[in-house]
Amino acid sequence: MTDSANAAVIDLYHRAEDYFFVSISQFYRRFGTELSAYCTGVEASSLNLLMMKGYSTDSALQLAAGVAFVQRTGMPFCVVVPDTQVPQVCEQLQQQQLLPADKTTCMVLDMATYEPRELPLQLADIRCTDERLEDWAQPVASAFESQGAAIEQYLARHRAALLAGRALRHFTLYVEQRPVSALTLSLGPGVARLDDIGTLQECQGRGYATALIHSVLRFAQAQGARTCVLEASFDGLSIYRKAGFSRLFDYRTFCQQ
Repeated sequence: MTDSANAAVIDLYHRAEDYFFVSISQFYRRFGTELSAYCTGVEASSLNLLMMKGYSTDSALQLAAGVAFVQRTGMPFCVVVPDTQVPQVCEQLQQQQLLPADKTTCMVLDMATYEPRELPLQLADIRCTDERLEDWAQPVASAFESQGAAIEQYLARHRAALLAGRALRHFTLYVEQRPVSALTLSLGPGVARLDDIGTLQECQGRGYATALIHSVLRFAQAQGARTCVLEASFDGLSIYRKAGFSRLFDYRTFCQQ
């Protein structure tokens, strides 16, 4: 892939990412063109974000303003920085008592070359559960850093996004009528994004998430998506690579310790 083509795909990734987080946020704010704050009000640092796309001459001032803004919300939060930009911002963030934490990988799939796969899970039943978000929430809760109120708050944000007409679709895989795996699909012009991929802990390792991903990719392809993107933790990389996704760039998360 040429540098210009890679830059275009990264821009598409950021636009899909922005659409998803704007959809589920109570409010958001831009700090120039390279920094955005998304505040969902969910008691989980991974869902109240200060997201950086790049670094410019004004970035230090914008970053300081952004950190102050999210601190005033009183919610746990994190700052997410492209790995290539970490040297420019690391010292400034550490002065704000924000320390480097997890690294995640942003991935892309060219839907033009994607070949749908049928997986042999005869007992699995996959449904769009926009009208039954409580079923979708059960497997998604398995990926949360905290339980209890946080998943209920997150469920409320997704209900609000649907009521607002945002293009989010929620899919759940059932086994014997029990919801065991779930994800969220957001759709934009030509691009799809997968989020909230979770499987009940006692049901992991049986191929349910893989079957669900391929089913939803077929749906996104039928909706006209030419590209699909997602953000993966280290644990999820092998699943997504087997599905055809490739690395685009890495993020580094900074959190209060």
